[in-house]
Amino acid sequence: MELRELIDVLWRRKLIVLAVALLVVGAAIGALRLVTPIYESTATLVLRPEGDDDDFSFFYALDAIIPIYSNAATNRTTHALASEKLGRPVGTISVQTFKDTPIITIRARDPDPEHARDSARVVSETLIERVEQGGIGVPSLEVLLLDQPQAASEPVFPRYSLSIAVAVLLGTALGMGAALVRENLTNKVETSDDLANLAGVPCYAEIPAEPAVRRLKKPEVLTTDASYRPVYESLRDLRTNLRFSNGDLKSILVTSPEGRHGKTTVSFGLAVSLARAGSRTLLVDGDLRRGRIAELLGVEREPGLIDVLQGAPLEEAVKPTSLEMLDLLTGGKRMDDPGELLQTEFPSVLRRMEELYEVIVIDSTPLIPVNDARIIASFAESTVIVASAESVTRRQVRKAIERLNLISVAPTAVVLNNSKFRPKGYYT
Repeated sequence: MELRELIDVLWRRKLIVLAVALLVVGAAIGALRLVTPIYESTATLVLRPEGDDDDFSFFYALDAIIPIYSNAATNRTTHALASEKLGRPVGTISVQTFKDTPIITIRARDPDPEHARDSARVVSETLIERVEQGGIGVPSLEVLLLDQPQAASEPVFPRYSLSIAVAVLLGTALGMGAALVRENLTNKVETSDDLANLAGVPCYAEIPAEPAVRRLKKPEVLTTDASYRPVYESLRDLRTNLRFSNGDLKSILVTSPEGRHGKTTVSFGLAVSLARAGSRTLLVDGDLRRGRIAELLGVEREPGLIDVLQGAPLEEAVKPTSLEMLDLLTGGKRMDDPGELLQTEFPSVLRRMEELYEVIVIDSTPLIPVNDARIIASFAESTVIVASAESVTRRQVRKAIERLNLISVAPTAVVLNNSKFRPKGYYT
């Protein structure tokens, strides 16, 4: 997966990334509230000779001498004396030494910052007293307190800022992983790239979801109503891409894998776009079973294509529209099985249409449920498959392509309808 594709996936699945990140951060905050904070105080001691005669030998033997005092600071006797002096058990004590230096640090940790401070102080004082009494160490050396322990204002554990930062990074990483898993496991087609890759042909248009399309009744509304502008621009893209790919375009079949993907709306919009570009266009309702272009535009269904296939003159069945360069041929009386009639009569009817019009746009049945669209596709110059984003499945797209391939027809292009993508920029 390339970087651009990764960014696209993460942007598309941003809600998953955000939800997982918030969940991890929330869990971290909850866990931090349950954890008892631990505070630390440090006392710094220095070991030095009582006189100056043996300075050289002292530093030469420093690494062998220092462990005597560090061990004494953590042994049971020192802790018992310090606890008795403090009046309660001291906190957790640790000692740190530094190579080739006479410095010893005594660290005390406790949930109570004051007790941590007192513990570090009392252990340091007890160690110094035992050294002064000759109970431990080298008689010629003394231990001095360089730095008094202070009560800490912030806990050393947990470190809230660091923990939250790690939780944010971990949550984001897990969210990205979840987004990629969701992308790979999804069965729905959501982007134009997905659709093109599945179909093996280019996606000529990505039409944004626009609820107002359902109220579309007249051709001119597509160009006069501002709410249709993104949809119409996408349809113009489809028209331009078809023109440049096929040159002298005469007949275009518009179909879909299954029903309810918006192929009728795309057929109508494409025909309007072609007509407005100056092409004498005929929109044909080739869905003789459930075609609804007549109802969409509020015209009579009969006479229609079924009548022409049965011998009626084409010119008498064609209906004008409010757009000068666009005519309409409705489906006519619905038939349960028009397959045989289409197979035998449609080629000659299509040739007659091509004699009278520059471009014929045919809205046909879906590819998978019935055979009608495949029959028409075998005679049309171009076949465009419309698929609704987040509705069509990968299996449906593959099945539709397979059904066309069985009759040696390759689709010209695909169109992603009802896309969530909306172009934004200077011209929109």
